[in-house]
Amino acid sequence: MNEERTMVLEMLAAGKITIEQANQLIEVLGEPSLSTAEQWAGQRQREERGTPHLEPLEPVEPLDHRRRTNFTLDQMIELSEHEVDPSYLRSLRDAGLTDLTVDEIIELSEHEVDPSFIKAIHEGGLHHLNLDQIIELSEHEVDPSYFAKLREAGLHDLSVDQIIELSEHEVDPSYLIKLREAGITDLTVDQLVELSEHDIKPGYLIKVRQAGLTDLDFDAIVELSEHDIKPSYISRLREAGLYDLSVEEAIELNEHDIKPSYVKALHDAGMEDLTVDQLIELSEREVDPSYLKALQGGAN
Repeated sequence: MNEERTMVLEMLAAGKITIEQANQLIEVLGEPSLSTAEQWAGQRQREERGTPHLEPLEPVEPLDHRRRTNFTLDQMIELSEHEVDPSYLRSLRDAGLTDLTVDEIIELSEHEVDPSFIKAIHEGGLHHLNLDQIIELSEHEVDPSYFAKLREAGLHDLSVDQIIELSEHEVDPSYLIKLREAGITDLTVDQLVELSEHDIKPGYLIKVRQAGLTDLDFDAIVELSEHDIKPSYISRLREAGLYDLSVEEAIELNEHDIKPSYVKALHDAGMEDLTVDQLIELSEREVDPSYLKALQGGAN
């Protein structure tokens, strides 16, 4: 009989633990459960001793290299009381997680964090995460492989909340890689989520920037994209003299098929202060700008 098993039996005999607790401790030690004879012996000695003087618990010596542990009996009792399954401890050890405190083991067990999940997080390069962050990632079911793909996409400094947000909105890292390859590297996580949710292609953003539309915010870009308005259309309207168009006005002009060349011709005819509604009415009534220019000349 090894020393640790003997100590558990002495605790049972001293009345410090119940038979059930003794079996749990024995299981933590990786030993077979108490035999009937050991249970009877422990109960008999407890009855003979009456109320014992409780001696301080001593640390348990390490077991063989296959089942090595540094738990004291106090710690084993704490693990037992929190119903930490011995197989969970073995899984933690097999995953290389040998530097956890008892409190950390209990917290991980209570949140049902799979040891393989922690190992994968570390292998993904996230060594700086604390216990609460690991638990949060586990509870949100963030796949550890997602971390590596985000890093491949150039996102190295993400917070845990940002990783969770990207994962929950199913932002594909390959989409982020395409954005980076297009030279678009200055977007926030919220902007990345919005672009992904509205399925805005990286090429569309490139065209927005090539058109010089740097004053457009992301809500405007999303709305223009959803209405299939080419950035070049906005740029040509501005060149035709419509500098202060709202997104809604640009969408309305596009839906009524108002050509920028028609707007420019009207401006050349001296019709520079027309509203969007007036432009649409002139176009739908097929009013020729040259006719208006001739009228203006005749009036002079």
